[in-house]
Amino acid sequence: MIKKHVITSVLCAVIALATAGAISAQTTVKLATVAPEGSPWTNELAKIKKKIDSESGGQIKIKVYPGGQMGGENEILQQVIRGKLQGAGLTAGALANTIKELNVLEIPYLFSSYSQADCVLDDHLQEDFRKLFEAKGLIFVTWAENGYRSIGTKSKLVKTPDDLKGVKIRIQESPVHIAYWKALGVSGIPIAIPEVLPSLQTGVVEGFDNTPLFTLAAEWQTAIKFFSLTRHIYQPAAIVYSKKFWDTLNDDQKKILMGEGNGLAPSARVAVRAIEKNMIATLKKADVQVYEPSSSELASFKATANTVAGQVVGKIGGQSKQIYDKIQKAKAACGN
Repeated sequence: MIKKHVITSVLCAVIALATAGAISAQTTVKLATVAPEGSPWTNELAKIKKKIDSESGGQIKIKVYPGGQMGGENEILQQVIRGKLQGAGLTAGALANTIKELNVLEIPYLFSSYSQADCVLDDHLQEDFRKLFEAKGLIFVTWAENGYRSIGTKSKLVKTPDDLKGVKIRIQESPVHIAYWKALGVSGIPIAIPEVLPSLQTGVVEGFDNTPLFTLAAEWQTAIKFFSLTRHIYQPAAIVYSKKFWDTLNDDQKKILMGEGNGLAPSARVAVRAIEKNMIATLKKADVQVYEPSSSELASFKATANTVAGQVVGKIGGQSKQIYDKIQKAKAACGN
């Protein structure tokens, strides 16, 4: 079973609020996520909400919309920008539809390790993205993470890129994801998170890519037989508030809502990463064959990925080229 102490993007958002005292009488903070109902995330949310009720004297009313109740990530994002929702936990892939520079973070095999990704994001890019978020109507609170994405399939074990030729795969709708899957010869079909499981069950798609944690939380493992640990994209996430909502608050209220800010990121990452082995074991117990590609097989995926950066960085626009160049310099400073 998935451990109850898992901290996801949404949990990070609520913890940020949990550090607060009262914001104002009967303040309602609506948070949305595609994290599914019944997952360990919602079990933890109940505890956090109880804590907030106690510490705020009931002045903060938190309303969480899990499981894509407010739509897929793209729909949630637009509602946050418009101020209909006060906040959300969203993957970088979804946020990149509005903040195009985030696409750069999802270039396959961009980071060689978790520690390198942490260093680059926290120590070299945080302020750049804080400004980019605000310019698009979002207030950046903290980085979170989905983790390293791998490939789940229904009827065909994936060992090399050749095994993916012509296979219908659910893909995330972003230029980087689209370019990578196209380079692999995949028939990529963008599908919102709430529709992925039925699409797998009915054969609309034959597979997907995501983390072991999210695969299990969304119960996608029930529709696949194979899971290949390609770890091709490290996908960060972010906790954001609506700038429209933010601008209605005074300085004290903003301080309360911001809480520890990106200081939440390290503990959240540790909690998610610590259970990866358990997630993989759980997949195996669910009769999913988990495959660890050899170094030569991974090299074939990386070779395909090498074409993606050159294809997309110049086309994304905005400050993408500057961000990409900054990442390359930061990686040298951060090490492997």
